[in-house]
Amino acid sequence: MAWNSARLNGWRWFAAPASVGLLCAAAALSGCSKSESPSSGTAASDAAASSAAAMASAAPAAAPAPASAAGGKQKIGFSIATLNNAFFVGLKLGVEKGAKDQSFELVQTNANGDAQQQVNDANNLLSQGITALVLNPIDSKAIIPVVQKANQMNIPVFTLDRGSDGGKVTAFVASDNVALGATGAKWIADQLTKRYGSAKGNVVDLIGLVGTTAATDREKGFSDEIAKYPDIKVVARQEGAFDQEKSLNAMTSILQKFPQIDAVFGANDDNTVGAEKAIDNAGRYKPAGDKDHILVIGADGTAQALSAIRAGKQDATISQNPIEMAAKSLSFIADNAAGKPVPATYAWPTFLIDKSNIDSDDTKKYGLWSLQVSQ
Repeated sequence: MAWNSARLNGWRWFAAPASVGLLCAAAALSGCSKSESPSSGTAASDAAASSAAAMASAAPAAAPAPASAAGGKQKIGFSIATLNNAFFVGLKLGVEKGAKDQSFELVQTNANGDAQQQVNDANNLLSQGITALVLNPIDSKAIIPVVQKANQMNIPVFTLDRGSDGGKVTAFVASDNVALGATGAKWIADQLTKRYGSAKGNVVDLIGLVGTTAATDREKGFSDEIAKYPDIKVVARQEGAFDQEKSLNAMTSILQKFPQIDAVFGANDDNTVGAEKAIDNAGRYKPAGDKDHILVIGADGTAQALSAIRAGKQDATISQNPIEMAAKSLSFIADNAAGKPVPATYAWPTFLIDKSNIDSDDTKKYGLWSLQVSQ
């Protein structure tokens, strides 16, 4: 499969070992099909962006940031969206690992899922004499004024896992989320072809957190790819918000409405764990191989997902590696400070894990990052 040239022009591909199965899939035109698209999140995003813009414009002009912190050590500010999710705990570990590797001083904040709090936290970081700012944005619009303020202060901005819709970002490190979504759709089509002899059936799409670039790109990749199979019907498309409880509630409602569901795509593994609980609670779980088994695929490669795959509750996950991804972002900060070129966008590879390869050497080489994370 090929990269989406329109969305991903300029992405640099990570040179992983040949034995690692790198997954990328093409995505075509944008837009949802065969069901309604999500409408929540837009008003909140615009309100947060407006509030943040007012705060930034009211702030006095700042002097350029110093070249280094006290003692000659670079002082890096890091704002993470949340730690209520194993993946983001992995990102935090990776940033800490990268800072240690590069001998950086690190100042961290956790926005706890609140976009306005993240704006406040990041503005506070900018006032502390940092030499670079790493953002893991909750909302790609609300974070724009922070990026612009950092630009005015000559403080380079690096976004991690999720991007900003405006301002100048020196380097954005993430997985290719359009390709990730397309991979999920293609996997479902392949499994339904094995079941029915052709790609057909009823599919549920549990979207990620609306307002994040990761959710937007995964939804684009999934929707564009699944639209290539006219006999696959997306019977429900709802926001799971990268949250187990919200996904449980959404899937519970969907199961009550649709007696026949063949597969579920979760934009992350918290979405799928919630869906799996709903399937169990409804008495709809059937083991793999049963004609009524509901196929479930998620993303991230969390410990819960790996356990569910071993137990037969989840069929696959498209794993990322947040620890190594985050450490890579910190290495770009060092390169940029040294005057070396860094890529504007950098794609970390993903790796599909299912029951057939979960204990394979290739999977171990890619890295089961969740084994290093405790919550």
